[in-house]
Amino acid sequence: MSDSAFAAVAVALIDEPEVPARDLIDPERLGALADSIAAEGLHQPIGIRGPSPAGRYVVVYGHRRLLAHRLLQWRTIDAKVLPWDTDPLLARASENFNREQLNPVEEARVIAEYMDRGQSMSAIARLLRRSPGWVEARRRLLAAPADIREAIAAGRIGLGVADLLAEFDHDEYRASLISEAERSGASLATVGVWLAHYKADRDRIVSNHLTAVEIGQARDAYVIYYACEACRTQVPYGDTTSMRFCGSCRDELLAGLQEAGSQPAR
Repeated sequence: MSDSAFAAVAVALIDEPEVPARDLIDPERLGALADSIAAEGLHQPIGIRGPSPAGRYVVVYGHRRLLAHRLLQWRTIDAKVLPWDTDPLLARASENFNREQLNPVEEARVIAEYMDRGQSMSAIARLLRRSPGWVEARRRLLAAPADIREAIAAGRIGLGVADLLAEFDHDEYRASLISEAERSGASLATVGVWLAHYKADRDRIVSNHLTAVEIGQARDAYVIYYACEACRTQVPYGDTTSMRFCGSCRDELLAGLQEAGSQPAR
């Protein structure tokens, strides 16, 4: 990396990374980035390594900026050119962690790549210039249930809350708590109370939760019909309206309906 240099490189010679750091690139946000680059230019060069023996380059960081240049059909892009033998994982992780803010799930996948290489948690922390606690929190996230990882990636809950919610081993109940934590902005202390109650009385809590779910499903399965007071047609109760009249006004209304040919019940 000490042999790196800055240059304008032909976009056509640059290949996308084999394993992108980001799970998803939003087309709308990519379009907005392209508009920004068109109006203001490229603020930060991308990082690439190369040239390869075939004379090509591979993106190390700045994947979205390269795609934006392709959208604009610009022929060259400003780049920091790293030697071909540069470790792309380390260079990409360093850039993204310090500038582009990967979400914790994406960061956890980088941790997993290092773990697959046999790196220890302390070694990974040193390489990424993060604390051992930071690395360990993302390592735990790798084993979290899918709904927890999804909520974290979407920014719906924080890592601390996710750690506690992952300890709820009943899928449906955990899903309801994730929704409640998101809705109420539940703190670590609040979720800690939920967890303490759950561990103390799991069977009853799960049973009550399932009963509530079953009641809700049964309610949705049945529709109560009610006879219209005017035309006597059976209609869903939810489609009716309650109105309050004094006795004389009610009699006057019913009389008018009868004159119009209706047969209301008295």
